Amino acid sequence: MSSERLPEPVFETAAAGAAVGLPEGVPAALAGTAARSARLEIALVWAASRLLVLLCAALVQLTGFPRASRQPGFLEHPFAVLTTGDGRWYRIIAEHGYLLIPQSKSDPAFFPLLPILLRALHSVGIPLDVTGLVLANGCFLVGLVALYELGQAYLPEADARRAAVFAALVPSGFAFSMVYPESLAFASLALAGLFAVRRRWLAVLPLAALAAFARPQGVLIALPLAAIAWRSWPTLSSSDRARASAAVLAPIATLAAIAAYFWATLGDPLAWTVAQRAWGRSFGVTGPVHALVEVVTSPMHSGKVWLIRDAIFCAVFIACILLARRAGVPRGWTAMGLAVVLLPIASGSFTSDARFGLLALPVYWGLAVAARRKRVEWVLLAAFPILLAAGVFTITLRSS
Repeated sequence: MSSERLPEPVFETAAAGAAVGLPEGVPAALAGTAARSARLEIALVWAASRLLVLLCAALVQLTGFPRASRQPGFLEHPFAVLTTGDGRWYRIIAEHGYLLIPQSKSDPAFFPLLPILLRALHSVGIPLDVTGLVLANGCFLVGLVALYELGQAYLPEADARRAAVFAALVPSGFAFSMVYPESLAFASLALAGLFAVRRRWLAVLPLAALAAFARPQGVLIALPLAAIAWRSWPTLSSSDRARASAAVLAPIATLAAIAAYFWATLGDPLAWTVAQRAWGRSFGVTGPVHALVEVVTSPMHSGKVWLIRDAIFCAVFIACILLARRAGVPRGWTAMGLAVVLLPIASGSFTSDARFGLLALPVYWGLAVAARRKRVEWVLLAAFPILLAAGVFTITLRSS
């Protein structure tokens, strides 16, 4: 049975070398050098992967793929591919606020953090799409570094480093460069977990709240936070216990605040649920069965290829989470990861699970464990950029 490791501040002790996989007795200064090297590697992989996404998005637009008439001019609207889909709805909310239209697709299905940030920066003259793209890509880098630091609490440094590298290259990770809240949620989740294992509960509280403010799946950070607090409870002071309890409850309180806001402005505290039903997502215990039936019975012309793709991602995500658990990642994180991947299927469809599962942090730890064999690592490092580039082209194919 694994346990939560609550490490000393990174590289401040002579034992820090062992924490990053260096031989016993190596000075902490060398461990610090290893960490700086890892952060530099992660930043370089982030830059290369984001450049790949931007280049592919530009190529799609410049070539008019798949239909020239559907693509605006590059100089007129650069990287338009990365602002499509849900990005349009987040811009609408930023410009006009929420409007619930029963029985019709409407914007209460989207959470408020990204629209608030878009509106705030747009008020000082920054275009909405520019703001969205900068936020997405910048927060993704923050999240990758936090994922690396957090991973060292549970796995050897080499695994933590590989996990961050694979997170930068994961094939469905083009969503981290779109005007979507995935990067905001990813960074908030990783940072909340990192500060929790370092017992900095005052920092955890706003980060956990922000995760739930960005995406509904963010509320699931309460699971690993509760597990970390429970294991460290006997050693916490009374004030730290209060802070830890507040941090665990913060994402739940955030959902309650969003419901209260919808009640005050739209007259319905369940506006999110109402809007989700209009988008074809009605949650129930038979949802997973309906999702499997949809994959098997839906005709090819209705987007079956995308359902199959999302179902495959779902299966791979689950396998990676279980592999991470087997390697020693605690149950709290395992439960959070499985819930992030499986709860959307309760709506009766695998649609978009390849994107939703990006917030399941144990997926990346499981990939890192699988790649302990060099042959597996090199295969993944060769395949992931190709699949990531192909994924950018599926953005327009799916909407064409």
